[in-house]
Amino acid sequence: MTNNPLQAKVQICVQFFKVGEIDTLKEQFTADVIVKAKWREPTLDGQNKSAENVDFSKIWNPKLYIENSYGDPKEQMRYRILYNDKGDAYISEKRVIKGTFMENLELDDFPFDVQDLTVTVVSELPSYEVELIEDETDHHVVNRQSFVDEQEWFLYMHTECSRKDIVIDQADNSIRRSALSVKCRAARRPGYFVWNIFMVTFLICTLSFATFSVEKEKPENRLQLSFTLILTAVAFKSVVNNSLPRISYLTYMDKYLLAAMIMLTVVCCWHAIVTTLPDASRDIVEIYVLSILAVIYFIYNIGFLIMIYLFPWRKRRTMVQKDRDYREGLLFNSKF
Repeated sequence: MTNNPLQAKVQICVQFFKVGEIDTLKEQFTADVIVKAKWREPTLDGQNKSAENVDFSKIWNPKLYIENSYGDPKEQMRYRILYNDKGDAYISEKRVIKGTFMENLELDDFPFDVQDLTVTVVSELPSYEVELIEDETDHHVVNRQSFVDEQEWFLYMHTECSRKDIVIDQADNSIRRSALSVKCRAARRPGYFVWNIFMVTFLICTLSFATFSVEKEKPENRLQLSFTLILTAVAFKSVVNNSLPRISYLTYMDKYLLAAMIMLTVVCCWHAIVTTLPDASRDIVEIYVLSILAVIYFIYNIGFLIMIYLFPWRKRRTMVQKDRDYREGLLFNSKF
């Protein structure tokens, strides 16, 4: 076994060959990933050996693995020996991984969210022995043509890389391992939720204003119609809950559905107290209440659309710009 050089540099390149289903409920995604690693091997300098003539079990290895893989992914490994113009030897490891990867999804903007799909490569050796860095010659790649979940997600072509040291043994924080995270990004297509949840909820809440047409002397009929609309809104909320993990914060869809239920509740409360008002002022007061509620609901919907454009959609515009910069970077590198 060759001696491990001090702080060996291992160059990493990750290629998302095939991105499969993105499971929001389980917070994971499936993918076929190619992880390429390259490092110096001074003992083979100037020998011009091929991979068939080398026993790689006796050659130093950084012992890489995927930190956020779930279960037992299928892996195939292949080694090559590369030489530069000076005769310096490099070991090239190509690892094809087919499996499921865990991802902590940020669902604040659901269903207008953009999610990171990350593959984290870690060395089993401590960070003072091995440092994982980006490959200087090879680029991370996302194969968009083989994306499986195209109907529900839009996959961007750019990638981002970040390096960190992670602690494996919580009992001893001094032992850290070098890790390199490569992420691509996918934006959810919100059309299904807009037409089937947002639009239907908007119509249900709008119908609550029709209950004002029932005679005020029959509050039981008004309340019956309003309670029916509330139960319908609750049913829609249950459908949304079944498509999301149990998170402790509100998504954009949660906020909209809760606002609609608050509006329906206010309408129900008004129908319950309208009969207690004096007959002389009852009609005028109800006209004011109906007008105020209608204006508030209209302003809320306009403000909600503006908030979506300013915040969740701004992130999508940023992703489009990063795709454009990534494409221009590839064209620039191809010229030189």
